[in-house]
Amino acid sequence: MQAVRSWRMFMSKTERYRHEWKYLIDTAQKELICKLLSPFLTLDKHAKNGGYMIRSLYFDNITDEALKDKINGVGKREKFRIRYYNDDLSFIRLEKKSKINNLCVKQSSVITYEEALSVIKGDIGFLKDSG
Repeated sequence: MQAVRSWRMFMSKTERYRHEWKYLIDTAQKELICKLLSPFLTLDKHAKNGGYMIRSLYFDNITDEALKDKINGVGKREKFRIRYYNDDLSFIRLEKKSKINNLCVKQSSVITYEEALSVIKGDIGFLKDSG
């Protein structure tokens, strides 16, 4: 429990840990779920044809520590990614996803295309002063 408390010291008040469950469903199940939920929910205004095209680039270190932590079920782990939606390079996010046991939290910041290219090249010095 001490690890969780010390980890939370670095979180802002707006970050909330949450459970994240993922399920593989077929087309018929998707259609049924959409039909059942449509009276209660509206589509996000950015969704096109009922969804998003998501592009993500994940980062790891030279020894694949993030991948090994995931495979080995390490309780406290983190990963970094660059993500954009619907092929729109004018809105790119740099994200850090952290997990502690079965709870996760995501920190996200909008970056420019040029900043994304810098991160991809390994030039991350600008992040230190970016806030």
